[in-house]
Amino acid sequence: MDIGKLSYYSRKIHRLSLWFVVTLGLVQMATGLAMKYPQWLAFFNQESIRLLHFQTASWFAIAFGAQLTTGMVMYFIPMIIKYKQKKRTTNPPSPQE
Repeated sequence: MDIGKLSYYSRKIHRLSLWFVVTLGLVQMATGLAMKYPQWLAFFNQESIRLLHFQTASWFAIAFGAQLTTGMVMYFIPMIIKYKQKKRTTNPPSPQE
């Protein structure tokens, strides 16, 4: 795969997974607080809160892992391109006869 296409698709996936991480992170935060402080939200069923927290945890981890991976790709691609350009200018191709 071309490194430009990899950078393009990783940016798209990174943005998409960002919305999943934010949304699921808010759900995780709210349900976590509801489990920690049940006296504040006593009108909610604690079993339902625990179940929602448990069900969203794996999806949150998948979305966060995708965002982490694509973020690392976007971080390292400019370094790889810079290294390849530097290598190309320091070792010019020999003239072929």
